[in-house]
Amino acid sequence: MVAELACCSTRGGSGGSGRRVRAAGWLSAVALLFATALYLPACGPSYGEAFLHPFRAAQRAYGAGRYQEAAQLFEQAGGHAIRLKDRDEAFFMQARMYERLGRWDLVRATYLRLVELSPQGPRTARAVFELADVELAHGDASRGWPMVQAGIERYPNHGSARRALTRWTEHRASAAGEPQLMAQLDQWLTTLSGTDLEQQVKVERGRSLYRSGKLVEARQQLVRAARQHPYPKGSLTDDAWLQAAEIAEQLEDYRQAIADLRELLSARELAAGGSYERPLYPLAQMRIARLYRDRLGDRAAALRELQIMITDHADSVLADDAMWEAALLFRELGDRDEVCDLAADLRERRPASRYRRCVHELCPTVTSVAGERPCPAYLSDQL
Repeated sequence: MVAELACCSTRGGSGGSGRRVRAAGWLSAVALLFATALYLPACGPSYGEAFLHPFRAAQRAYGAGRYQEAAQLFEQAGGHAIRLKDRDEAFFMQARMYERLGRWDLVRATYLRLVELSPQGPRTARAVFELADVELAHGDASRGWPMVQAGIERYPNHGSARRALTRWTEHRASAAGEPQLMAQLDQWLTTLSGTDLEQQVKVERGRSLYRSGKLVEARQQLVRAARQHPYPKGSLTDDAWLQAAEIAEQLEDYRQAIADLRELLSARELAAGGSYERPLYPLAQMRIARLYRDRLGDRAAALRELQIMITDHADSVLADDAMWEAALLFRELGDRDEVCDLAADLRERRPASRYRRCVHELCPTVTSVAGERPCPAYLSDQL
């Protein structure tokens, strides 16, 4: 290609000057690419053969199930690592190998060494939480739970902190009682403010109030947690609205329960060909329909909400429940055409549904499948 460009640059004619300029441009580009190809390897991280050779061998031993050999090789690799992150990864993997072997004394020692060598390292937070778990499961729980608490307070933005907080609050409520748990949660409202755990602390306060029988305060706390951390920033916003609705229903404030569920669903975003579906959306929609039907006795409103469930959450595992329940409501109202339309849709669109075997009893014009098992008694009873 370079030779061709050189030839082009020597040709005469009226367009020769332009061709020479273009050829020079191409030659510059080729030279730049060649120089880049030579330079890029020098820009990559320097691992060192003394680290890479045992680390790769350790990975092969791990894949083959030779965990003792892998642990020794990971330790060797960590001792020769040039970069801190490579050393920490090697020692972290060494601890994981000892876990596979059930050598909990060596697991503790390896995690502790990692934490002491790299107080701010990329694997340190995970090692702290893993060390606490090892102490709880294979050591002294009286030492393990304070380690969990220390990890929460030191690394509230780490991915392991949320699970740790859930476990810690359950333990604290059981071991020390709700007042002691609430005192710690109140303290964390200040010290963990602005972290990834802030909303979870607020939700756990609401749950503690609920377990203490303070239903009105619990619902207010959960609503605050939802409003102060709206979608999409709050990871527990939907959970807070759902539990607030459950409490409102226990308080027999059914319209408030519906309002709370509508708040949950208000964040649902439509997209081309679907929506950004979150796990609690279908459940919330079904609860609205059932609250209208069972608590408020409003069959028309219940049917309207069930239809929304059928159309807007068609891929949910609750969609066939909505079709069945809507068909039963239409049956009560004497609308045979709607009943049969829903029965036919169930037969066609939900082949794996438990209701499929019952559609013939729901609407005799919908033919049953030869050899199909009969409708279960608990569903026949509803008819």
